[in-house]
Amino acid sequence: MLHQRYKDVVFWGIAKATVPNYLLRRYVMSPAPRNGARHLHLGCGPKYLPGFLNIDANPFNKVDLWLDVRNGLPFSSNSVDSIYSTHMFEHFYPDELKRLLRECARVLKNGGGIRLIVPSLESAIRAYTQARSEWFDDSFPRHFDSLGGRFSNFVFCDGQHRTAFDFSYLAEVLREAGFREVEKSTEGKSRLYSSNVPPYEPGDLRDLPHSLYVEAFK
Repeated sequence: MLHQRYKDVVFWGIAKATVPNYLLRRYVMSPAPRNGARHLHLGCGPKYLPGFLNIDANPFNKVDLWLDVRNGLPFSSNSVDSIYSTHMFEHFYPDELKRLLRECARVLKNGGGIRLIVPSLESAIRAYTQARSEWFDDSFPRHFDSLGGRFSNFVFCDGQHRTAFDFSYLAEVLREAGFREVEKSTEGKSRLYSSNVPPYEPGDLRDLPHSLYVEAFK
């Protein structure tokens, strides 16, 4: 397994490599909306969503726009209808998180919204205090038999996660970024996308979900 220290160097290089693409798209050739609407999928990874503009820093993924979003979003203010992202925002340092959320608020149209799915710190703490070892993955990113090791895996992800969210913390940073309404959501239900909400983890436990689902509106 490649150590996170070396991954950080690689990601830093990718971030710098995508800067010219950001500048080109921001000031010369902004990506066109699809079907009259512009829906962004940030950090798409291998999960390509039709109908969205799929954005990722990994050039080996299927993407519509190769971009490290820490550089900013190459769209005009008030030009985006929605933003969707799953298990990406926990990978940012607090200053990167605040800058990106401000960018999201800037590019969204008035009334537009963002749907964020992140690992649930609250659920992890409850599972830990209830000694529910089976709730945690026992092998990703490292194998642990102990409850504490599995908890550490989930929260810190071998150094890949820079922060952890419960609803109150994520709501706080969203409001600071300029979002007016912030509310909890669940898997398969969405005020923002209604019945067209993309599925993320249909089998997620209903009593103690692994992910926190939050929607916020400008």
